[in-house]
Amino acid sequence: MWSLLPTPLCLITVFLLLEAPMAEVFVYVVYKQNSTCTDFRALSACLGPPVPREGLRGYLIEAAPANACHPIGGPPAGGNSSAAFIALISRYDCPLGVKILHAQQAGYQAAIVHNVNSEKLVTMVTNVEEIRQKVGIPSVFTGESASKQLRRVMGSEKGIHVTLVVPEHYHNPCWDNAKLSIGDTARHYWDLQFGYCSKRMISLFIQEFGIAIGMIVCTLLVVGCMRWCRKSQKITVSTFKTGDKYVTCVICMAEYEEGDQLKILPCSHVYHGTCIDSWLLIQPQCKTCPICKQQVTVAR
Repeated sequence: MWSLLPTPLCLITVFLLLEAPMAEVFVYVVYKQNSTCTDFRALSACLGPPVPREGLRGYLIEAAPANACHPIGGPPAGGNSSAAFIALISRYDCPLGVKILHAQQAGYQAAIVHNVNSEKLVTMVTNVEEIRQKVGIPSVFTGESASKQLRRVMGSEKGIHVTLVVPEHYHNPCWDNAKLSIGDTARHYWDLQFGYCSKRMISLFIQEFGIAIGMIVCTLLVVGCMRWCRKSQKITVSTFKTGDKYVTCVICMAEYEEGDQLKILPCSHVYHGTCIDSWLLIQPQCKTCPICKQQVTVAR
């Protein structure tokens, strides 16, 4: 019966596997401005192509109408035909596949669909084969707070760049047939805990100060080892109490009594303080323990 009880390792494994459905398909929607970096979690859709592994960067434009349930206006015309444009679309009122298809038909290279009154992330799919075959741009689904912050930035700037970032250990079951191992799931789980910007900041910090931090840590380890070594080589003093494991001093062959001052050598052998002092005094050069003959260093 006891063998059926879950072990800590099993509990951790189950927990990570429960997190796996979200971890398998998430990407980051990243907005950078000067030295600031903000990222939002999103789920890649299971229709259309996946987000490229090198990521996708483009100008973010809010769809009009916002729900994209009808054909939407295209991105602004410009001289740079290579510029990518990403449509920001709100959820509900019509199928998700229809929204993405309208963004594609308007000339957008990707679409970000956001939830309404919720931070819940859903995987976008469609049961309509005709729409599934027509959709040819990648898309992701994110929460409402992401859309609010992105709209706030769009309201204060003429045009903003966002990047759909694919994590290093990205795995999308919609296109990848490989099964996730426990290690892969754990890496996905940690990717969820630390956003793109946080990991980028940590990486830059390590690149900038990694050598200095490494030198400080090494110095502390060396100093600690030296102190431990010195401490382990010292002769320590103790007062005998009834019940102690020490019994007899092998130098004078007398049993220890309550209150006797004892000295403990680095080799852990114990003697009366006066007895071992006399023993070491008569050894002019190489001072050793009377029992094990290990060399004893006497502080001067």
